[in-house]
Amino acid sequence: MFLLHNKDTAQNPIKKMPFYYQTSGKSAPINYDVQQIRKIFLDCDIDGNKVLTKEEIKHAFDRLGAAIPGYRAWRGLHHADANNDGCISMDELDELVRYANGLGYKIK
Repeated sequence: MFLLHNKDTAQNPIKKMPFYYQTSGKSAPINYDVQQIRKIFLDCDIDGNKVLTKEEIKHAFDRLGAAIPGYRAWRGLHHADANNDGCISMDELDELVRYANGLGYKIK
């Protein structure tokens, strides 16, 4: 439990009374870091061929908590697929991770 005082108490006597509130004990949610996001994408490489398909990227965005993972997979491909082959190679993965990191997904 914390005690807060308002510094502007001269004009309003009610403000002289302390305000108490109870914290829930939970910390604020934290964002995934770049290494965690990269690991999620690599874990979603189901066939292990070191190339992420749109479905594998969609699965990764679902694990990250995207509201519409199919849309995020499409946008991620558009953003990171430098050679326009419809997949993300390991050379392109860093750009996909940067894109996903910029979306601010929180650890649940």
